[in-house]
Amino acid sequence: MHTAKIKIFVLIYVDDILVIGSDALAISTLIHHLQSIFHVKDLGSLSYFLGVEVDRSFEGLHLRQTKYICDILDRFHMVGAKPLASPIVAITKLSSTEGELIFDASTYCQIIQALEYCTITHLDISYAVNQLCQYMYQPRTPHWQAMKRVLHYLKSTVNHGLFYTPSLLQLHAYYDSDWAGNPDDKSSTSSYGVFLRRNLVS
Repeated sequence: MHTAKIKIFVLIYVDDILVIGSDALAISTLIHHLQSIFHVKDLGSLSYFLGVEVDRSFEGLHLRQTKYICDILDRFHMVGAKPLASPIVAITKLSSTEGELIFDASTYCQIIQALEYCTITHLDISYAVNQLCQYMYQPRTPHWQAMKRVLHYLKSTVNHGLFYTPSLLQLHAYYDSDWAGNPDDKSSTSSYGVFLRRNLVS
């Protein structure tokens, strides 16, 4: 919904609905209207949505996935993992031909898919997860070890996330790429960061 003075956004995923907007009364009116048509339960202010925890303060909004990450570590028996300070070894170059094929490729794929969802609030693992995704169909032992390193890193940063503060609508983008960094086909890998003033959004 959008008028000259009011903006309301409704995010729907299966049976979960998130309503946000610029006017509290208009949001309340919309929710009551939905309740008159559908069986809708109003859970109040946003605190948890699709694995993302939301904490508000006077300074801004903190998004993190602590419970989701803890569930991943528990599900894949990594609760006792030693915390590591970085998600990847800088000098390591993964290849599609080095190392032995791993026996349990399905578990590798499940973990990578879970890690992909973690990049919502852990943008610092985006590069590592992107690299690991490239070997989902034939993962090898170096890929498995690199994937476990990301889990070790998440163990040390389980409470990290994104912090958003009120800001002007000023977009800044930064871009970088390596040069022929892929050992298999010599392709380059590009990366970028988009900020809304001081807030990292992509």
